[in-house]
Amino acid sequence: MRYKSVGRLAAVASAALMLLGGAATSAQAAAPGPVLYSIDFSNPKEQDNNNLPEPYGRIWLQAPWGQQTALWEHPDVDLNTPTLPRYPDDGPYAMRYVDHPVVEVCAFVGEDDTGINEDDVLAAGCVPVDGPGSYTISTDEGSVTINLYDV
Repeated sequence: MRYKSVGRLAAVASAALMLLGGAATSAQAAAPGPVLYSIDFSNPKEQDNNNLPEPYGRIWLQAPWGQQTALWEHPDVDLNTPTLPRYPDDGPYAMRYVDHPVVEVCAFVGEDDTGINEDDVLAAGCVPVDGPGSYTISTDEGSVTINLYDV
């Protein structure tokens, strides 16, 4: 009887250590701190006077427990949604402080086509983050690429 409870305890301890080890590795890859980033919006179907996208929606970094830090947000304001092929449009990158580990970058971004046809969906979902790099979230109507320079 004693051997069974020691064996169970060892199995539970081993599983807990493996889980903690995986969480620590993930947290080390994208620890809390400043994040330098830029965002590229692509809509190959865009056909207006300048062929540039008018994106709206939200892009954020997500913690293992669901906490979010927004990188970019813009409402859909129909004809007044600004043209924006890249964010930031006035420099090489933007900076945001993230106070949690980062495991995913997520985007739900539409593209305004008011008066032309139905709005396009450029991105819908999340991708895992494993340190600095380019992360693309796409649909059949377009894509959003989030470039993380320091995370």
